[in-house]
Amino acid sequence: MIHKSAFMLYNTFMRIGVYGGTFDPIHNGHITIAKAVKQELRLDTVKFIVAADPPHKSDASRTPAELRFLMAKSVLKKHHGLFASDIEIKRGGVSYTVDTLEEIKRIEPNAQIFFIMGADMLASFESWYRPERIAELADIAVVQRSGQEADLQALKVLIQSKYACKVRICSCCGPEISSTDIRSRVYNAKPINELVPSQVEALITEKLLYQPEYIIDTANKLSAEIDESRYKHSLYTARESIMLAAKFDLDTVKARLCGMLHDCAKLKGDALEKCIEKYGFVLNEDECENPYMIHSRLGAIVAKEGYGITDDEILKAISIHTLGSADMTAFDEVVFLADKLEPSRDYRRIEPIRAVAYEDLDAGVAAVIKNNIAYNESRGKPIHPSTLDTLQAIEDRLNNKQNNLEETNG
Repeated sequence: MIHKSAFMLYNTFMRIGVYGGTFDPIHNGHITIAKAVKQELRLDTVKFIVAADPPHKSDASRTPAELRFLMAKSVLKKHHGLFASDIEIKRGGVSYTVDTLEEIKRIEPNAQIFFIMGADMLASFESWYRPERIAELADIAVVQRSGQEADLQALKVLIQSKYACKVRICSCCGPEISSTDIRSRVYNAKPINELVPSQVEALITEKLLYQPEYIIDTANKLSAEIDESRYKHSLYTARESIMLAAKFDLDTVKARLCGMLHDCAKLKGDALEKCIEKYGFVLNEDECENPYMIHSRLGAIVAKEGYGITDDEILKAISIHTLGSADMTAFDEVVFLADKLEPSRDYRRIEPIRAVAYEDLDAGVAAVIKNNIAYNESRGKPIHPSTLDTLQAIEDRLNNKQNNLEETNG
């Protein structure tokens, strides 16, 4: 048991960083800044105060506070000394910095508080609500940006002299990452994996955050048609399609939509029979013998008739995504690979195969097919002839590439 006097002594010397923002979403830049300031100012903790309704941002399109808090909490629990706080969310309504600092001071009366802000915020500090009280409650820790050093020194002198407070300009510079850019990238089907932690990217993917309306509508319709695990797989296939398409300079907007809809006809039992009947789909001999193949060709019809997709490139990629084909285009390969390599997939050789795929699409397809063949053979399952035809065609391509490279390097 900790003696009361020892507890009071600890709190007297406890140094708390307060880092406020909408965090929509929280990103790697936020975490880098918090960790750097924590180390430089020898802070015990940094509290990320997730804003409920900040007075300077009234955009109605902002992500609900509970989701923004969930994103922050899911990430920060993995970082020692960094915590997500919903203190403003629980308080509700418009929250001013001074109100939050008052509440933290009430909870931790003997702690020293450091309010962390960006250089642009220091420039507008005098216009804040009750800046003099903020200065009484906390030291101000400013994160600079490259090229602003001289201006910050002048501002520091001005603020310290006017409010009799301490302004500490931290040596770290925040990385050039913005939540606005991340939201725009998601909307426009661009990768964000290098900008946000994986937990945040997962929540953005699963909750359909920052997506255009037609993608949300498509996903909502899809979720009503297929089972929950297949729906989640489809969202992650869309994400992986974006990643691969971006890597190989293909159309990421089309790749997102195609990845999302690739399994739109992967139904079971009565639902599959009703779908076949609804669209007048006639099974070929292969599909009768191998029911797992039905959803590919049927999926292209459902995507066209049920979801209004008219793009032939998308429809073809859906129709061949299960086994591939000898005439696969790069776009076909992206969707084929995304289906097999998306983040919720988990099999023994997935990481080395994923690494190969991001170097060369043909090599990735060959690696996936070889892995599937080995898996089926180990369980005594037959290999479909189309699989072997696809593999042979892809290996021929790879051999031609190698021969051309050797001739070039002659």
